[in-house]
Amino acid sequence: IRKVEEIDIAAVVELVEKVANSDILPHFSEEGRVTFISKVLPDLKTAFDNTNFYSVKAIEKEQLIGFGALREGSYITHLFVDAKQQGSGVGKKLLQHLLDHSELDCVSLKSSVNAVSFYESQGFETTDSESKVSGIRFVPMCYFNKQK
Repeated sequence: IRKVEEIDIAAVVELVEKVANSDILPHFSEEGRVTFISKVLPDLKTAFDNTNFYSVKAIEKEQLIGFGALREGSYITHLFVDAKQQGSGVGKKLLQHLLDHSELDCVSLKSSVNAVSFYESQGFETTDSESKVSGIRFVPMCYFNKQK
């Protein structure tokens, strides 16, 4: 796991597009798919701003296999793992790396509906019921860091 660099933007966008197409977009309405493609993908570039974000990548054999971003130490904005690597522990390592970087009592996120059980298995708790904004379905969750 390493910090991302500007030269990683294209590879990160490609990874997120692949994962979104197979795992996330099928759970959205047409409106949600359009919103995701028009807003979320371009928004990835903001995660490369070291002022507000701590963003990392997982590399194996010089290939990008995962990406995660923590905004202002309190909110996980992105966590994506290549479909071929899902279930291998890469997501857990990326997530733990981001959590270790935060000194706050609660780190929150909006989980895609297909990832809720993963986050629950890592100690996150649902903080509200499933919501939908502009066709994008998500579940608000928080990791309450009892050690900090």
